[in-house]
Amino acid sequence: MAGNYYFKDRSGAQNGPVTLEELATLAKSGRIAPDCLVWAEGGAPTLASNHPALAAIFAQIAAAAPSGAGPLEPSFPVWGLFWRSIVLMFAIALIIPAPWVGLWFYRWLAEQVALPGGRRLFLESTLGECWYIFAGLGLVELIGPGLSGSQAQGSASLIALALSVFLNVLLIGWFCRSLRAEQGGLSLAFEGGFLGYFGWVLLLAFSMLTIIGWAWALKYMMRWICSNVVGTHAFEFIGSGLDLLWRSLVLALALGFLLPFPWALRWFVDWYVSQIVVKPRMA
Repeated sequence: MAGNYYFKDRSGAQNGPVTLEELATLAKSGRIAPDCLVWAEGGAPTLASNHPALAAIFAQIAAAAPSGAGPLEPSFPVWGLFWRSIVLMFAIALIIPAPWVGLWFYRWLAEQVALPGGRRLFLESTLGECWYIFAGLGLVELIGPGLSGSQAQGSASLIALALSVFLNVLLIGWFCRSLRAEQGGLSLAFEGGFLGYFGWVLLLAFSMLTIIGWAWALKYMMRWICSNVVGTHAFEFIGSGLDLLWRSLVLALALGFLLPFPWALRWFVDWYVSQIVVKPRMA
């Protein structure tokens, strides 16, 4: 079909078919760079910067690049994201390998994202700075079901939840402190506290009772997390509750059918990361 397009993303992986509108959205999110190849079905590959529909998009991105403002630019490979996520899940469940695998996974995760303008991110951390976080997450996952099945089920579940929240706050703080960018100039910290994060988690849990309200609770929770990242750059989550809702439903349906899940996972994570807008702060 003439309306179908194919492209190679920043990682060099071939993708498609997609519509022209989807191709434009991918260019805006940063997944397609000007030097990536795009082509209509049955046509010859050409540079994305030479495609008439994409040229204006790249011009807008280039105009914003000097200020460094714009959305994060993810480029997650389908199978790379999928199998690494599976390995991380098993490592957390087994506890002992969790620190090594956790550091390995988050290093890889950071390297798949770039700042506006193309500067790649990377993680600068040693195992000694984070081992207890991943080991603790594994322990909570192990003892959590046992606590929930105890006689004091309510209190025990709340303790397990509080431990999980505490470790996730540490995880976000460690990730922000360790995040670096090519050519330097990136120094971050997370100032969101345990009580604030715990409150958002409780709100998110209660919003599940409304069936769809959790998506809006998650949107505002993400905005709170981004607003509490301080340092050389400011972050803002611009995703809408409606987008979170329908995209999560598509992801859940893909999980039910199993085979399309790796592609749906990458599609969702790419969109999620591209909804985080970054802007340098004045010195």
